[in-house]
Amino acid sequence: MIMLVSTTEDNTLVDDTIDEKSLHNVDPLIQSLIDSDELDQKSVLSVSPQTNSTNENSKITSIRIFRRCTGIFYALLGSSLFTCSGFIIKQLRVDFFDALLARFLVQTTILTWFIWYKHYRIIHGSTKLILLQIIRMILASGGLLLFYSSYRFIPLPDLTTFRYTQVIWTTILAMFIFHERISLATIIAIVLTIVGVVCVAQPTFLFPKRSESMNTIDRQSRSIGLILALLCALSISGSIVLNKKLLVLKIPQSILMFHFSSLNLIILIIYQIYQRFVLELFTKQTMFAWRYFLAASVSLIQLLSSTITQKAIKLEHPSIVSVVQSSDILFAITLQNIFTNEKSNWLVILGSCLVTTSIFLVGGYKLWQDRTKSTSNENNNSKI
Repeated sequence: MIMLVSTTEDNTLVDDTIDEKSLHNVDPLIQSLIDSDELDQKSVLSVSPQTNSTNENSKITSIRIFRRCTGIFYALLGSSLFTCSGFIIKQLRVDFFDALLARFLVQTTILTWFIWYKHYRIIHGSTKLILLQIIRMILASGGLLLFYSSYRFIPLPDLTTFRYTQVIWTTILAMFIFHERISLATIIAIVLTIVGVVCVAQPTFLFPKRSESMNTIDRQSRSIGLILALLCALSISGSIVLNKKLLVLKIPQSILMFHFSSLNLIILIIYQIYQRFVLELFTKQTMFAWRYFLAASVSLIQLLSSTITQKAIKLEHPSIVSVVQSSDILFAITLQNIFTNEKSNWLVILGSCLVTTSIFLVGGYKLWQDRTKSTSNENNNSKI
C-alpha cells in the first residue's frame, strides 16, 4: 500500500481541504482498492499553524501548487495506464475475461487480507442497507463486464466516449436521489453529451451514407457494441451514486470494493468453467500460452492505475481529477489511429470533443461550488 504523506523538509504540513464524500466519485473500474482514510495512520492533510512570515506563506503556496500539479500528473498517468492496458490486451487477441482473472484474484486476495486485519464484517446493517450494498455490487460488476463485452464489438475511442457519458448520467441521478438542483452548466453539458453521442454512434437514419458503406454484420456488431457501452455508462453511474450513499451511511470503502471484486472473481471463474467443460475450448489447446501470461500481467497494471488515481484525488480536487480522467478519450483515439488500421473519422473526433467539453463543464461547475462553499465557511469562521 502507498501511504499518502505530504510534508516539507521542516515537517510543515499542507492542506487542500477536500470533501471526503466526493473522494469516491470516480469510476469503479479504476477506483482504489483500499481508502487511505481506513488505514491506522492519522490524516496528514492538517492545517499548518498561521504565521505572519511572508517567506513561509510563499513557501506553503509553492508547495500547494507543486502538489496540485503532481495530482494532475498522477490522474493523467492513472488514466493512460488503464486505457493502454485494455488496448494491449485487445491487440494480443486474448479474451478479456481470461486476462482479468489474474487481476481480480490478486485484488480479492489483498482486500480479504485487509478486511481480516481490520476485523470488518463483510455484510452488516439493516435489510435496506444490505439491499443497497447488493444492488451497488451488481451495478459495479455489471459496468465492468459490459465495458469489456462492448470492446469486442466497437473501437476503443467509441467505447471510451460512451463510457464517459457516465458523468452526465451520474449528475442526473444525483438530482433525483440527493435532490441537487440542476444548473445551466449541467443543462448545456447534457445537450453537448447527446450531440456527441450521436456523432460517435452515427445512427443509420441520420447518416445513410455510413450505413451503405457497412455490411449487415458490421452494422449489427456496432449496434450491439454501442448499446452495451451505453448500458455500461448507466450501470457505472448507478454504482457511483449508491457508492456515495453507502459511504455517507458509514460503510467502509474497502468493503464495497471487496463486494465488487469478489463478485467479478466468481463470475470469471464460472466463465472459465463454462469454457472448459461446456464449450470444451481447451481440449486441444491450452489457454496458458505466452499471450495469456502477457495479457494477465498487463491486467495487473490496472491495480497500479487504481492506486495512482487515488493518490491523485488526495492531491487534487476530485472534480479536476474527473476532468483530467476524460483524457482517456484522447489516449484511445491516439492509440487506435497510430497502432491499428482502423482510423477515426471526423465525426467520431467531434463527438469525443463534445463529450469531453461536457465533462469540463460539469467538473468546473462542481469545483466552483466547492470553492464558494469553502470561502463562505472561512468567512463565517473568521467572523466567529
